[in-house]
Amino acid sequence: MKIKKLAYILAATALVLSTSSCEKFLNVTPIDALSGNNFWETKKDVEGYTNGIYLRLKNKIGNTALLPSLEIRGNWIGAMSGPATYPNLVFNNLKGIINGGDDFDGVIRENMSWKGWYDVIAASNILHEEVAKMPDAIVTASEKRRYQAEAVFTRNLSYMFICKMFGDAIYYTEAYNSKPLPRLPQLEVLKKCIADMAAAKDDLPVKYPEASLLGLRPTRASAVALLMHLNMWAAAWDEADKSVYYKAVTALGEELKTYTDYRLLPITVENTKRIFKGRSSENLFSILQDYNYGETFSDYANYSYFFSHYPYRGTVTTTLSRMAYNSTYLEKLYPAGISDQRRTLWFDNVSDNNFTFQFKKFINTYATGAGSGVTMRSDDSAIILRLADAILLVAEAHAELGEETAAKDYLNQIRLNAGASEITSGGEGLKDDIFKERCRELIGEGQYYFDLVRTKRVVNSEFASAPMSVGNFNSGAWTWPLIITAEERTANPGLVGNNFWN
Repeated sequence: MKIKKLAYILAATALVLSTSSCEKFLNVTPIDALSGNNFWETKKDVEGYTNGIYLRLKNKIGNTALLPSLEIRGNWIGAMSGPATYPNLVFNNLKGIINGGDDFDGVIRENMSWKGWYDVIAASNILHEEVAKMPDAIVTASEKRRYQAEAVFTRNLSYMFICKMFGDAIYYTEAYNSKPLPRLPQLEVLKKCIADMAAAKDDLPVKYPEASLLGLRPTRASAVALLMHLNMWAAAWDEADKSVYYKAVTALGEELKTYTDYRLLPITVENTKRIFKGRSSENLFSILQDYNYGETFSDYANYSYFFSHYPYRGTVTTTLSRMAYNSTYLEKLYPAGISDQRRTLWFDNVSDNNFTFQFKKFINTYATGAGSGVTMRSDDSAIILRLADAILLVAEAHAELGEETAAKDYLNQIRLNAGASEITSGGEGLKDDIFKERCRELIGEGQYYFDLVRTKRVVNSEFASAPMSVGNFNSGAWTWPLIITAEERTANPGLVGNNFWN
């Protein structure tokens, strides 16, 4: 079988084969030359190909500054040292980054390419089609459905990021697609993703027998959390009937309760390390970083690169962080004198508003070098979907439906878990409190900017440090610029970028 090249995605050149959670690279025939005749012959082939998809996700998240930049953009940063990229990102001057010549401008420009996401989608579509053709004697019918459900999960996770970053998207689920396709309205894409994931969800396992896969391969609970995010993002853009999405999220919240292997871990130093190392009971889906297994990220993929110093980053002479949160903002989130283990354990020098500030949420480390030359680097995994995040989305959905008792029940699970007092507000105040709780609980995890946009608080100076005008927001200022390569333009002449940034 001759394989067609994807019209706007460059061919891949390597897959990864993982054993015992340790990454071993194996150069194989490129994806666009694989077929049922020359590759899909054993279960080992299927597993190796599937692991290659997760490697692609790791490359997009672990080799870029994606998650930190999603947290920094528009946030309340009180001090910054380094290139102009940082203030440009904080104040939404993305044209300055497009035109900038600093090395870190180039790092952030990687956010403006959607190729990595479409590489995952292309590979996922191939897995979905090819595994179904294998004999049942090699891969059982139930195993085929599981692999296909994994493919549905990874492609819809990618579509979620594409819509959240760029808005309208090219959507396809066919393997080896070669047709140049137009961008579709993001709401149409999101509805397709919701239906696609909902149909495949129950083919994922409730849990894996191998403890090493906890959080690293999707389960039904992972799919539930992804569906929550897809529904909440769709609700932000559908002016016809938002309640449909909110009701879907509250129903998913009830389903999530049935997966009893997941639970919140009370906020302590050891539990904080456990959560962000990965493979904890809060971990619904993550990208593994573990120095002991040769799984490491680029320095700037870790939030501690920006907001921490020695002994969590750098050498003994690294006594200052590159950035610090605005102290007034942190005091509003975590008021002094009010019990909250997150303030106590996750920060040093909260009120100083200078580079002595230390963020201690991500404190798993590994050391390289010896003696006075020892350098500390982050060894935290990238937690993409977490139980606390899902619980707060359910709280928000209940609040939007006017179901305030249920909303506070979910919200206060997070509050009590952090040793904080229960919230008793109602009406718009309750909705604001849920947003603020997401800021407190998920700080540094890459959710802040998406939450600002999704809730439209990005136009409100009470919540956004650099609020957009309503006109600019409606014109697409909330998106990331889309950089289209010459190859993509040649393959798909009708492909257009985001007009606000053109």
